[in-house]
Amino acid sequence: MDMHAQTDTAADWPPPLPDSGGFVAPPVPGASAAVAAFVHAVVRDPAGGLRVVGRGIWLAGIAALCVPLHMGFRAAGRQSPWARRFLAWAARACGIRVRSIGTPVARDVFFIANHLSWTDALILGGQTGTAFVAQDGIAIWPGLNFLCRLNDTIFIDRSDRMGVTKQIAAMRSQFAAGERLALFPEGGCGDGRRLLPFKAPLFAMLIAPKPATQSAPVPPGAAIQPPQPQAVIQPVVIDPDDAGRNLAWVGMETGAANAWRLLARPGTWEARVHFLGAIDPAHFADRKALARETRIRIAAKLSETLGGRPIH
Repeated sequence: MDMHAQTDTAADWPPPLPDSGGFVAPPVPGASAAVAAFVHAVVRDPAGGLRVVGRGIWLAGIAALCVPLHMGFRAAGRQSPWARRFLAWAARACGIRVRSIGTPVARDVFFIANHLSWTDALILGGQTGTAFVAQDGIAIWPGLNFLCRLNDTIFIDRSDRMGVTKQIAAMRSQFAAGERLALFPEGGCGDGRRLLPFKAPLFAMLIAPKPATQSAPVPPGAAIQPPQPQAVIQPVVIDPDDAGRNLAWVGMETGAANAWRLLARPGTWEARVHFLGAIDPAHFADRKALARETRIRIAAKLSETLGGRPIH
């Protein structure tokens, strides 16, 4: 029985996630170890191995076309459409058929979405051209790190609570340059049948600071706080079909194992992206209230996509 299989009784909803207690991600393997692991996987599943190789070649071809063009546009000081095209085409190469429902806000927007897998960046980025806020664990993979930085990804360490102010400053700076930014606030992956608690600290980026009281003049050369961006939040629900939910990156599965499972799978699966109504952060007193309202709206739409099943 599939570990993600959906049950029909309300008492068993949502089905439990695989246990990930005490899981520590293994270090990035060296080239020889990676090749040996790949060969071993191909021996176990030759047909899946052929699909992985075929899709890998497809992805490499997309990168060979898009990356130089993207870098050329950047070097010329022009806005590049090639990062968005790369993400959209890469999603298709991975076997994902993406369908948008609703209209994404074009600029001055902070997308907040539920999170199932690394493919969410392909799905959402290919529809919007947004840059992302991502956990710094991704940065340890050299090739993936390079591609993420080409799309202006901001890497954050969620365990570094003392560094939140610095992370918010980096987000504001990137937002001012790119006008679109996306965050998966659950801090982990679900399976499309639930919504994990939201991490509220980074929502502070969109809350206007309280008026300062009378204070001493700013010393010459002191850092000046960037102006508060006039932006909205657009909640987004990534709603895969059952095949996509069963490919969620949960439990003790490594990123490499999840990528193999997805790329080795025959056929395609559909991801519907629901763009909900925008939220004006000016109507909220603090980051917790803003995060709570955003989660309520995402949970309501997610429940609707699941036939009215409760989302806690």
